[in-house]
Amino acid sequence: MKFQTFKKKLRLSLTNFILLFILLLVVSCSMTIEAVDQPNSVSGGDILPVNLNVKIVTNQAQTSKFMVAVLVPKVWNARANTNITFTSSITSGEQPMTVIPVGTAAPQAGGLDWPGHLNNKIGNGGNLINDYEWIAFYSNAAYTVAGNTTVTVQVHIKTKVSDDNIAFKLGYVVANDNDGLSSPDRYGQFLATSCFRVNGSGDLIDFCNPQLSTVEPRTSADNDIVTLNFDAGVSPNLLSNASDIYLCATGITTTGERISVCAQNPQTKMKSLGLGRWRIDLWPRQFFSLNNNQALKNIEYYFTNASGGSKVGYGGGSDPFPYTFKCQ
Repeated sequence: MKFQTFKKKLRLSLTNFILLFILLLVVSCSMTIEAVDQPNSVSGGDILPVNLNVKIVTNQAQTSKFMVAVLVPKVWNARANTNITFTSSITSGEQPMTVIPVGTAAPQAGGLDWPGHLNNKIGNGGNLINDYEWIAFYSNAAYTVAGNTTVTVQVHIKTKVSDDNIAFKLGYVVANDNDGLSSPDRYGQFLATSCFRVNGSGDLIDFCNPQLSTVEPRTSADNDIVTLNFDAGVSPNLLSNASDIYLCATGITTTGERISVCAQNPQTKMKSLGLGRWRIDLWPRQFFSLNNNQALKNIEYYFTNASGGSKVGYGGGSDPFPYTFKCQ
């Protein structure tokens, strides 16, 4: 009986060893982003140049396309405004890459395309506004790499950024069209820990820091309905425990007139959404009682309690939140 048990354990040990050996053989390619060279900021409308140094190590021969993905603000329209090429130790000259159409299934992703798979697997890169996107590119050609080989790759990314004033945490992923994101060894990733800045026009769109207030839609005219949101629970502030919250706003016209609406009344009272979140919908032209000859350039606003004695503005301080009217 003991001998039979020993034989069973031996068979299991051999089976496990064989499975481990097969697994090691299957892991035929590992990728690492060893360095990222990008500026801290660019001006609105300029080209953002980024260079990635990548190392690929194989233990079996493989033929595949190279994949590079970037995490960027949607407003950049980077799908149409990005050019990616690379050089490597096994190629000659600049190698072109082409954006992968949305809906193209990523390898070993259960039917998800690359943007969906990258979003699920890698995430938002620490960006706090849900207005970002992953965009993936394939090399135009497939390349054969011998086993037990180390390949160095230099990726060159050039993206024309929008004119918007933005703070964003950029991200990069490299992989191939065989292994995809099947395991951390098969792909390399870099997610920025500090904010990249576009010094553009308009109000700052800050993806990096907790948002006490947001405006929907992000771009509008003074004759559109806009929603002002306030999240009193995102960071400690004077209104974190307020039972009622009111809007205090000043409209600045195109001729420089300042029209203030700052009474605590039903017109300015915000609606509670629970969990410290509040909102108010307003029609700016009506809210500021504009006549036909007046137009709003921007508004400045903050939030108060019922007495008006406590107010919260940008960054939790007393400076007002800005919002500039702009149509795309």
